[in-house]
Amino acid sequence: MARPLCSRCHYPPSSCVCPFVNQIDNRIKLWVLQHPHEQKQAKSTTPLLQLGLTNVQLCVGEHPEDFAEVRAISEQACALLYPSTDAEPVEQCHSPLEHIIVLDGTWSKVHRLWQQNPWLHELKALSFDQVPASRYHIRKANREQSLSTLEASAYCLAHLEGLDTRPLLHLLEGFVTMQTKQMPAAVKQRYQK
Repeated sequence: MARPLCSRCHYPPSSCVCPFVNQIDNRIKLWVLQHPHEQKQAKSTTPLLQLGLTNVQLCVGEHPEDFAEVRAISEQACALLYPSTDAEPVEQCHSPLEHIIVLDGTWSKVHRLWQQNPWLHELKALSFDQVPASRYHIRKANREQSLSTLEASAYCLAHLEGLDTRPLLHLLEGFVTMQTKQMPAAVKQRYQK
C-alpha cells in the first residue's frame, strides 16, 4: 500500500518540506528539461523549484519532439544554462532575457540531452565564472564544483534579475534536513561533511 503524501509538497509526512516553502515571484521563466530517469530520483531538486518559484515549467523527455513547447519559445529572449565552450559567464550577462532553460539529470544524462537536441546548440549559452559552494550534500556528484538544479537555477536568477533567492536555498536546506533524518546512521555518515 502506498504511503500517504502531503497534498501540497507531495512528500511523505515524515519528509514534508511545507514549513520551508516561501515562494518567490521570478520574472524570467525557468524551463527545466528533465531526463526521464531523473523523475524517479527521490533526491531531485526540481520538485523544490516547482514549490519555490511562481514561473517555472517542467518538460520531461530526451528528444527534440519531447520539447516542442520549449522549442516554440526558443526564438524569444532565451538562454541555456550549460557550460559549453562558447558559454558567457552569467555574472557578466547583461542581455534582457525572458526565458532560461536548464537541463536536469546526472552529468551523463544532461550531456546526452545536449547531444540529442541540436536545437539547444543554437541558443545563447550561459555558465558560471564563480561556482558557489554546494549546500546539497545528500547526493554525490562525479564532477567537482557540481551544483544541484535548484542551486544552479537560483544562482542564475540571482544574477540575471537580481532576485533574492535565499528562500530557495532555505527550502533546499530544509529538504536536506528532512531527507537526512530518514537515513540510517551508516548512510547519513557518508553524506556529512
